[in-house]
Amino acid sequence: METPYVLRVHRAYFKRLNLLNAKTMLELFIELTNQIFWMGYAQELAKSDPVLFRFEFDEFLNTYNS
Repeated sequence: METPYVLRVHRAYFKRLNLLNAKTMLELFIELTNQIFWMGYAQELAKSDPVLFRFEFDEFLNTYNS
C-alpha cells in the first residue's frame, strides 16, 4: 500500500494533467470553430452568450470522449 504522501503526489500530478488536458481541449475547440465558422467565433460567442458557448464546448468534449 502506498503512503499518504505518495497518494497526494499522484493526485496532484493527475490534477495537473487534467488542467493541461482541459486547456488543450479548449484550444482545439477554438481552432475547430475558427475553421468551421470564422476567426474569433468562439471568443465572440463566449462574450455574447456564455451559456451557449459552454453548451457547444461541452458537446465538443462529449463527442471527443465518446
